[in-house]
Amino acid sequence: MRTHQGEGRYSGAALNSFLLGLGHSEALVKKVLTDAGVDSIDPERWYEINWAIGIYFSIAEKIGRGAIIEVGKKMIEAAAWPPGVDKDIKSLLGSLDTAYRMAAEGPNIGEIRCEFHDDESATLVWTSMGPCALNIGIMQGCCSKLGIQAVVEHAPGECMDDGGSSCTYFLSL
Repeated sequence: MRTHQGEGRYSGAALNSFLLGLGHSEALVKKVLTDAGVDSIDPERWYEINWAIGIYFSIAEKIGRGAIIEVGKKMIEAAAWPPGVDKDIKSLLGSLDTAYRMAAEGPNIGEIRCEFHDDESATLVWTSMGPCALNIGIMQGCCSKLGIQAVVEHAPGECMDDGGSSCTYFLSL
């Protein structure tokens, strides 16, 4: 599991929406929260970022890669987007860093960079500290929101799940 190096805070609302994506498994959510030393997540509160991201990794370890990808997709389905952002895939994927910065604040929290090569392919580089499978689910969810079936491939090289500082993905639309 990644050793978190962020300095900052993470939104309870964002963490809570992640947990709501696991609504089918209330016992799992309760166990993860108990292990983290809390009974619930207050959506109005900000939490220490390493603690919050640790919850993501804990759940990923317990439910597996496929399930965490599905949670990422559900998070996008439920997300509210500014007007116009969800009209095309370039603006939607291009806004991921802005959305991340609404949920996390502080120095050294990472980022999400998206570069389109043409209308059908992009490279996304994530240094935003979350589990790799969650990132994949978020990208697939963005595409699905617009009715696009995308292929997301992890580029060779480092992975945050293995302690790397980033994950790079190739997206084919």
